[in-house]
Amino acid sequence: MKNLLYVILAFFVIRIVSAQETPIISNDNLYDTAGIEIKPEFPGGIKEFYKFIGENYKSPPTPGLKGKIYVSFIIEKDGSVTEIKVLKEIGYGTGEEAIRVLSKCPNWIPGVQNGRKVRCSYSLPISIQNPIESKPEFPGGMNGIYAFIAKNYQIPKVEGLAGKVYVTFAVDVDGSLVDIRVLRDIGYGTGREAIRVLKMCPKWKPAELDGKPVKCTFSLPINITSR
Repeated sequence: MKNLLYVILAFFVIRIVSAQETPIISNDNLYDTAGIEIKPEFPGGIKEFYKFIGENYKSPPTPGLKGKIYVSFIIEKDGSVTEIKVLKEIGYGTGEEAIRVLSKCPNWIPGVQNGRKVRCSYSLPISIQNPIESKPEFPGGMNGIYAFIAKNYQIPKVEGLAGKVYVTFAVDVDGSLVDIRVLRDIGYGTGREAIRVLKMCPKWKPAELDGKPVKCTFSLPINITSR
């Protein structure tokens, strides 16, 4: 019985020592680009990457559209780009187009950690700017639009409420406001109220391109302070 017990104990000791001498290392760990020895790189560097984006990205036909799309993706050990996600976009299909272009991306030079190629997470901004000759304008300019909002906006009766509501809309060729959206608000119905007021807005002077009126996007912050 003692001999059997010694054999069993010896077996477990051998298994423990063996496990300690041969640790299991996963090659599928995902690394943050900022924390690895050699960062992944697009062939030719970041300038070539943005050149690739510029040559392949199809901006929506919306004059004056301007802003940044933030995307994230994984660069695999073979350099391929996977798990593309849009973190922030500016509407009008800009996020979907970013995913389409990145899915066509050539393989990157993968990141390296401890002498081995590794999977890396990567994120970056893509700037969008469509040309116009003249911007849309409210009668009376920016002072005029803010005076109109101040006169018509009903601030919620919430003590200490303060902050900004960010809205975007398009000024159509006839000067009317369409596609009104709230990008960010501070709750308590502040976004809905911004939409209500902008729907009442007088017509603007539309943007122009090649001497003709064109539909153009416009973004606006609205300051809210309860009294």
